[in-house]
Amino acid sequence: MIFFYISLLTYVCYCAIKYRESIHHLEKVKYDSKKYLKYIKENSKSIFINPELIITILIIIAFYFNIKVIGISTLIVYTLLFLYKLKTDNKKLKMTKQTKTRIISIIIIYLILNIWFCFDYNSYHSASIIFDNTPLYYIILYIITYLSYIVTYAINIIVKPIDK
Repeated sequence: MIFFYISLLTYVCYCAIKYRESIHHLEKVKYDSKKYLKYIKENSKSIFINPELIITILIIIAFYFNIKVIGISTLIVYTLLFLYKLKTDNKKLKMTKQTKTRIISIIIIYLILNIWFCFDYNSYHSASIIFDNTPLYYIILYIITYLSYIVTYAINIIVKPIDK
């Protein structure tokens, strides 16, 4: 499990930039869910057809290879994606109360996922059954990051009542 989290170091950095970008666009439409959904639909090509599509290769690797190959591939791919995003993304995010609640909500989602990963990992390894769901953990994280605009949209809908 430690190897799993070490392999996600660059993934976390990439997620920070990716979610900053999606929250920035949400901020531009003044946290209006309808306008944000319209923005996602209008810009779906640039949002979903980008260098991040390389994660499809990672998903295939997750299905067919062992944990070390998946971890090293994840580290390499997300390092490259992070460096690319760092060079091309110049968006500044204003830290308002609304922005902070959305960031905290996204962090809570990731914390809940990681708690589930840890409990699931421990339940399989403490029993006499030797089965590892770690490739599934990678796949879930890949997909959630790829769909960051949709996750941000859902978070905005959930958090909207808290803002008032």
